[in-house]
Amino acid sequence: MQDCEMKCSLLGCQTDMEVQSKKPSKKLDLSRLNSEQRTAVLHVDGPLLILAGAGSGKTNTMTHRIAYLIAEKNIPAHRILGMSFTNKAASELKDRVNALVTKVAGSGASKGLIISTFHSLCVRILREFAPRLGYTSEFSILDTSDQEGIVKEILKYINIDSKKFDPSWILFQIGQAKNRFLSGDGADRFFGTLKGPKVSYDDYSVAVQSVFPRYQERLKLQNAMDFDDLLSNTVTLLEEHPDVRQKLSERFQYILVDEYQDTNAAQFRMIQALTSTHHNICVVGDDDQSIYAWRGADPSHILEFHQYFPNTKRITLSQNYRSTEIILKAANEVIAKNSKRHPKDLWSERGPGSPIHMVAVEDDRSESQMVTDEIMRRVQDQPIKNWKDYAILYRSNAQSRIFEEALRLHQIPYKLVGAMSFLDRKEVKDLLCYWKLVVNPQDDSSIRRVINWPPRGIGKSSIELVHLHALNHQVSFYDALKSDEVQAALTDRAKKGISSFLGLIDKLHTSLAVIERQNFLGQEDTFLSLISEWAKDSLMQIGVKEALQGEEEDLVKAQRRFENLEELASAIGMFELAPVAQPELHQTGKAVIQDYLSQLSLNSKEELDKDKKEDNQNAVTVITLHGAKGLEFPVVFLVGLEDGCLPHQRTIDEGTDLSEERRLFYVGITRARDELFLVRAKNRIRYGKAIPRNPCRFLDDIPQDLLLERDESSTPDFKSEEAKKKHEDEVADFFAEIQKRLKKT
Repeated sequence: MQDCEMKCSLLGCQTDMEVQSKKPSKKLDLSRLNSEQRTAVLHVDGPLLILAGAGSGKTNTMTHRIAYLIAEKNIPAHRILGMSFTNKAASELKDRVNALVTKVAGSGASKGLIISTFHSLCVRILREFAPRLGYTSEFSILDTSDQEGIVKEILKYINIDSKKFDPSWILFQIGQAKNRFLSGDGADRFFGTLKGPKVSYDDYSVAVQSVFPRYQERLKLQNAMDFDDLLSNTVTLLEEHPDVRQKLSERFQYILVDEYQDTNAAQFRMIQALTSTHHNICVVGDDDQSIYAWRGADPSHILEFHQYFPNTKRITLSQNYRSTEIILKAANEVIAKNSKRHPKDLWSERGPGSPIHMVAVEDDRSESQMVTDEIMRRVQDQPIKNWKDYAILYRSNAQSRIFEEALRLHQIPYKLVGAMSFLDRKEVKDLLCYWKLVVNPQDDSSIRRVINWPPRGIGKSSIELVHLHALNHQVSFYDALKSDEVQAALTDRAKKGISSFLGLIDKLHTSLAVIERQNFLGQEDTFLSLISEWAKDSLMQIGVKEALQGEEEDLVKAQRRFENLEELASAIGMFELAPVAQPELHQTGKAVIQDYLSQLSLNSKEELDKDKKEDNQNAVTVITLHGAKGLEFPVVFLVGLEDGCLPHQRTIDEGTDLSEERRLFYVGITRARDELFLVRAKNRIRYGKAIPRNPCRFLDDIPQDLLLERDESSTPDFKSEEAKKKHEDEVADFFAEIQKRLKKT
């Protein structure tokens, strides 16, 4: 029992004895699963690779597999770990498992089960073990704007013009280095191979090489991590501390990973560490839908899974429950041209369905006009009446503009997936910075953001003075504020403002610290209510309402912004507490706020604006191919199907493997349930000139008998390779001339 309690203290669980006393009341019904799905569910021990084709019911399979382990094999729920890439996917899977297990084995049988994102699991592990890596357990998690602010400060400090470099690009490459576990010379060599925008590649390489070590130093001083640190630090912890690795591997004896084809090097090493004492690993994924190599995903993890985990059992889910036979035949033909893949042919019992519409139009505007006219006509005359049943999919974000214009012109409601998140609103970010400082006063990004909000007489020159002192003396901004040298150099007004600010943070910290769970045993709602009241009171203590009224001429708008913050504070009352038996989590108000902030950060990163993909508003969806993965629509318009758009021009120019671009096209095709439109323009308007375009090369792979073709343009197609080559040379000469003119300006 003592050993179990030690393991439970890591992430919260029940004892094996508790769970094993709960016997299943009836058999799990597997009759609605197909034979391959049942085989996957019934496999218990040893590595299992489930190749789940698009629309093949993988979530249902995973749900039944976990339920089978708990309800029929009597595996304690807390011994099972499920990992996914989004909160939505993790939450949906957990809810379905809980419902199924409760139905079969009774209430409480799934208690202690952990199904989470990689990042969420990392936070839970690091909250306990961060001191092993030189952090405190109260570390902050930086958002994108905080990270970019630090990069800009570093560029300024080392006398590099920050306007010349894109901080987000620098951060992306730093993240790539972290996920590859590169530092020192290894990182410098990696950065030396980069191709950056705007300025010469060499300049970008030098900039990233200069920023990277300083960026990491600043984060460590602030007791802060970014999202890439969450993964890399967890892997470092597991690999360099055998006792932690062994405890967690023994704790999680059955591990399931969803979307395994999207794992990067850090996630892969994390999985290896967690399975170090066993090989009870089940991964679910589809190498044909691996489309995130640009952010570090490595399809070799799924392609070579059997090499990493010997004696792997492989099961292919090929029955598709989404699309018609014609759509699936087209998808199969397209993806079959990729050489490195697990062979699979999707099939369906839905019947052949309608032919695929292949439409050629004159130019950009004709393309958007054709799509909106088709949607209008179908909503008025066809059985598919709802706007939300239609989606427009494209390769790059810039392609959305002209479709938005056409949709607005026709008064067609639409949603552009990827708009501003609730958590990106200024007032929300400001309030969260105050709460972060109550938990971790070393958070430089937060303190610099709100030290003079609301205004308290601390000007930019005073903030810069403190900042330079912090950089020169390698201390945090918070510690620099208290320095005698800094205090002596400040104006009386600035000193007064700083004293007021530090006093406010201390007061908020003190009032939160006295809220302890032990005083409310059996009254968790009261405990959470007090923390929520503290959060609402912090709005008054900070002076938020007055500050917003000072920023807005429209008092109604100021009130709406204030109500957003009241809602944020109120939501704490719905926070899910850890079990009472887990002594190190959620025992104080400070611990609850700390975890609440962590969850908000993870939600912001992984699920833009409370998961817009789940939004049920009746509107046409306008979305990139990358964003559409995992979604489905009755009618799909796949637009911009020309070489240069798909496959992307950069991939063509670099002469690299086009397999991922082909997989993107495959993902687009398999989003369609009933009807699919493949749309290309024969010309694209660039700088006022019509530039002829070649059809997407992947279109040639679709058999003619699956297509219903129509040409709405007046431009003839190229009939010979010679004509095509002449056209390509003309386009290259045109853009070379444009670049020459731009360099002269």
